[in-house]
Amino acid sequence: MWWVEVLVKKQSGLSLIELMIVITIIGFLVLVVVPFTQSWIYEAQVNNARSLLANGYSQAKALALRNPQNSQGDLASSACVKLADGVLQVREPEGSLCSGNIVWQGDWPEGVSLLRSNNRLTVFFINNRGLILKNDQQVGDNLTFTLNKGAVSYNGAFY
Repeated sequence: MWWVEVLVKKQSGLSLIELMIVITIIGFLVLVVVPFTQSWIYEAQVNNARSLLANGYSQAKALALRNPQNSQGDLASSACVKLADGVLQVREPEGSLCSGNIVWQGDWPEGVSLLRSNNRLTVFFINNRGLILKNDQQVGDNLTFTLNKGAVSYNGAFY
């Protein structure tokens, strides 16, 4: 009865329908997971920007308290923080401009916005007492800001 063994073959591998079901399940899982992945990436970039901004602010405040330019008065700036061209910089101010020597800098995460009162915050100054100035006026004891990318945002303040 060798011919019975030839006619009855044992199946090995996957059938086409089983393969299509597996591919459909994988496709469905990918569609569900992709939006979460994007928000995770955005959240990581916002956290990176928050850390970078905190580091830059600490550097600027330390520079301002050292007062290398010997600034006098509450409205005279001793250090400035500037965000331009994807780089966050701490600089020594030159007059009312933030264009002096670069003391510290870091690469800003792409697409993350730094806002204050829904307006882009590109520069702020610190006087020799460590107080924050904006447009040559004292902001107060703190500077509130928002970091945004996509649906992810972070509200913070420097004191």
